[in-house]
Amino acid sequence: MDYLKWNNSIAAHFFKNEMAGRSVHLYVTEELIEHIGQESGANFSDFIEALKIGLPGAKRKGLCVKAWETQENWRRELDYPPYIGYLALFVLAAGIEGDFATHSYYPRLRTLLGEEPTTGQYPSFDKMWKLWEDLEKWSHEDKSGELGIFNSRSVGKRNHIGLPIAQTLLTEKERRALPAIFAAADLDPISYPAEGAIARLLVKHGRKQLGKRTLSLLEETSDSKELRQALLEWIIDELRGWDGTAEDSGKTQIYGLLRLCCKLDSIAKRATISLRCSTKHEFPEEDLLLFIEDHSQVFSCYEESGVLSSPLISESDGKTAAASEFDWLQGLQVRSADSKWCFKLPASPIRVFVNGDTQGLPGIVEVRQLPTQQPFYLAAHEQCLELLTIWGELSCQGFEKLQIIDGLPSGWHLFKAQAACSDELIKQEYPILAFPTNVRLELAGGIRLERGNKFFKFAPPKLFLQGGSESIKVYCNNQLLDSRDSAGNYELPADTPAETKLLIEARSGNDIIKRCSLLLVENYSLPSQSNAQQFDRFGELHTGDNESAGVAGALVGGVDFPDFNFNTFLPIQGKQRIFYVGKEPGQIAICPAESLPTDWEPVWAISKGRHRGQAMFCGTNLIESQPLMSKCKDRKKMREWKEILWHDRKKISPPDRSHLKALWKQFQKEAERV
Repeated sequence: MDYLKWNNSIAAHFFKNEMAGRSVHLYVTEELIEHIGQESGANFSDFIEALKIGLPGAKRKGLCVKAWETQENWRRELDYPPYIGYLALFVLAAGIEGDFATHSYYPRLRTLLGEEPTTGQYPSFDKMWKLWEDLEKWSHEDKSGELGIFNSRSVGKRNHIGLPIAQTLLTEKERRALPAIFAAADLDPISYPAEGAIARLLVKHGRKQLGKRTLSLLEETSDSKELRQALLEWIIDELRGWDGTAEDSGKTQIYGLLRLCCKLDSIAKRATISLRCSTKHEFPEEDLLLFIEDHSQVFSCYEESGVLSSPLISESDGKTAAASEFDWLQGLQVRSADSKWCFKLPASPIRVFVNGDTQGLPGIVEVRQLPTQQPFYLAAHEQCLELLTIWGELSCQGFEKLQIIDGLPSGWHLFKAQAACSDELIKQEYPILAFPTNVRLELAGGIRLERGNKFFKFAPPKLFLQGGSESIKVYCNNQLLDSRDSAGNYELPADTPAETKLLIEARSGNDIIKRCSLLLVENYSLPSQSNAQQFDRFGELHTGDNESAGVAGALVGGVDFPDFNFNTFLPIQGKQRIFYVGKEPGQIAICPAESLPTDWEPVWAISKGRHRGQAMFCGTNLIESQPLMSKCKDRKKMREWKEILWHDRKKISPPDRSHLKALWKQFQKEAERV
């Protein structure tokens, strides 16, 4: 294999569709290189020789000089960055074992290349950081995360060798073991504790799956804080991408958490607390039946708000299960009859709640991490009241105990605070009250398009900065963003044109701390149905010919559908009429008196009755819906078109969204000229 084939094969191993939106780490071993070359009859020695030769036509001498040469104008012709093969070699050197000093890197690199293992920086190695940065740019900006997201991170004080070392902190075997460890540790990808608490749980539940070096780094006594922080950031990336599935005794199971949701009645001094299932996995279409382990109680629930279910309903009486009837100190576990689904309420003497508005729920909702600089509630068992009260009075703003006489389990109390200013007094005893230590940029909500970081423009995600400080500023395409609140919640610029890539950076001065990117899409074409795997009406894999009925997502084949009936778009009630308006003068149909158009497509559906009307967009897309001036021979239709758009403009409410409102105004201006 020549260098370019090696390079592309290694790149394709790490950057692929199934990694869309997930973090990619270039963990490379000699075994992996052998595996990649096996199909072409190449081995590890061939790989090293190919790197020494470099790209076809390479003119310069020296390994790092050849690597540097690859990045010149490569985007014009190549699918993958041509320097990934060299970066793979640098990672290999960081992980090679042998009779080397602990922090010795360059002798390892020279050994791989068959040279004398002397010390001292390899010629031009100090330029290689630009290749790592370019790889990050390619994954974020060029590919918008569609093949995975690479973040250029350096650990330790020696920046140049810290870049490849950062890729070796977690082995492939350890990474594959993480889902089972997450499940055993009762971790949730939606709401997880601070890094210190995660580290403790991983050490406790991962001793058999994690290596000695990894366990040593996770220990709080670790000498290398930067390595520990980088390792935890990698693990949290894996946790956030976890959908709850894990292998248990050869069977795939789906794990999630039970989360407490509370409605407070301050007048009656009552707390009404329910339990909801939380999971990133898709809920079943039918109600989910869940049993306590001794089968003494059975509950049901269904998907209600994306990652959260409805409150658990007791099957015995049809009422919402009262969470106060369970022992929060010991926790709770429920499973489906086939044990495929398992949800746990982790045992804890302290439980943190925040306002449920962010998740579209009433009241307050349990979370696994203490929020910074925003209001929160605490449910605490009496065994920890002494330390909790001292911490609340000294380290919190507006800390107070709420008078609740009904709804809490015996021995539990409820507190409220405006904000926590410090976690020093309590984080060691109760890690759930520890602040996050790593800075993170996260995209939440929105409607994602396929894979990667593409979102529909009408439903962009929210942006959150976690673990930040006043010195860290957030920019979007070099435009400074203002946080909506002290919790680090940001909104993307509303006037961003569609198909524009947004590069978001958290900066401290001139240093970029974190980076992410996304693309807002307005027009989207469905992919070809020819290669899509189809299913029949019973959900079984479609085995018939292309002419028979089958479905693949939103694509349906082999079925003749009637023309779309616009009357179903806005139901006609009483004397209400619907005006369907096209983009040219005279294109108007008034339903139900008139038949629907067959020679033009409506852009607006305007309801009009006794009260104020409402304009609703019903075109295919904005680009094809712009008003178009043309001559109309039917003067009556032309007058009706102008009347509804111009003369009745004050009687009709425009659409809510800014881009649709702008289109509505364009139609009004054109109608004025008619």
